[in-house]
Amino acid sequence: MRGSVPVRLAGMMFVQYFGLCALIVPLTRYLQTAPASGGLGFSPSQTGSIYMTFALGAIVAPFVVGLLADRWFAAEKVMAACHALMAAIAGYAGHWCDAHDARAADPGAAVGPLFALTLGYAIGTQITLTLTTVISLRNLPAGSGRFWYVRLTGTFGWIVAGVVTGWLVNPVSAEPLYVCAAASGALALYALALPHTPPKGYGRPVSEVLGLPALKLFGDRAFVAFALVLVLCNAVNQFYTLFAGPYLSELGVRVEMGAWGTLAPEVVLTVAQWCEIACMAATPWLLKHLGLKRMLILGLCGLVLRNGLLYAAHVPLIVAVGLPMHGWGYAFYGMLGTVLVDREAPPHLRAGAQALLVFLGSGPAVIAGNYLAGAVAQAHRTAGGATDWPGVWLVPFAGYVLALLLFLALYREHPREAE
Repeated sequence: MRGSVPVRLAGMMFVQYFGLCALIVPLTRYLQTAPASGGLGFSPSQTGSIYMTFALGAIVAPFVVGLLADRWFAAEKVMAACHALMAAIAGYAGHWCDAHDARAADPGAAVGPLFALTLGYAIGTQITLTLTTVISLRNLPAGSGRFWYVRLTGTFGWIVAGVVTGWLVNPVSAEPLYVCAAASGALALYALALPHTPPKGYGRPVSEVLGLPALKLFGDRAFVAFALVLVLCNAVNQFYTLFAGPYLSELGVRVEMGAWGTLAPEVVLTVAQWCEIACMAATPWLLKHLGLKRMLILGLCGLVLRNGLLYAAHVPLIVAVGLPMHGWGYAFYGMLGTVLVDREAPPHLRAGAQALLVFLGSGPAVIAGNYLAGAVAQAHRTAGGATDWPGVWLVPFAGYVLALLLFLALYREHPREAE
């Protein structure tokens, strides 16, 4: 069984990100589609409030993960329990949406119940996302680079879910929620076959288990610069999360497959994940030859380019270059944060430290980003219900330019990082 550990971890990553994509990617279009077309008829600001639940989950995750996985229970058992609850929540959310969309849609009455259901799923998501990293890093040889290859199978799972929800089921319906529930149910069972990962903080003070000593990282200038830019990037990234699908749909982006039918925008968006897979596969080699700082800069440049092309509304370049740059930026900036945390945190605190990274990347900044994105899109709605998309995309483009400039001005590579 020792030799099968990377394979089992890869399977965990695949199902984790398959289920997450099945909910996150198609839901935004389903929420904002008019009731006459089968949707729920939510406004951009109402949609932003639903997606804000994932940021609220990131605030809760550090406390839950630190206590459960670092102090009381084996990480794989926490994973199994969380996904069992997530499967029940996603399944009920699908049933609830089935009864409240199309002609029965009432956005004002639907926001509250769907917010509560999504919040429960989001808390479980942020906990289990942290645990996938913890379980992988604890059971793979340190410095071997195998983590990147295990993690990229999660991105492949995201691609498969995009194809399933955009081609095999109706993305503008509750069907993707049932796909999401099935994935969580499968992972609840599969988690019991993962490598045993016992808590390492047993008997230590609760403050240590919660990862609070990891706050000492804020005394390091390089980490502060990284964290500041990460917060800004993840805030303005909510424009892409909320509106990339509806935007491509309005631009008429579809792929005709002849007898196989038409691929929806949700499938086209997976171009980003194909690029992400290639980037993560190359990360160990690139880290060795370019170093961490250069790779972080490359990631930020990709995000600037992505949003510049979305602002320009040039469809061929958006599909051929802009969407791949989403995967490029995520791999070369967001994912490299795990390298910083895993290097700086002691072994018995790494679960809490990784949860701190989740908090920084997906917590209050994303709440603010969802609010900002919804408000900007709402302000750019015309009297006829159309959206002035260039005005919307100008905001995240300016945000990423500012992030790149801040990083270049503030980040100073630690001698150990340069080595």
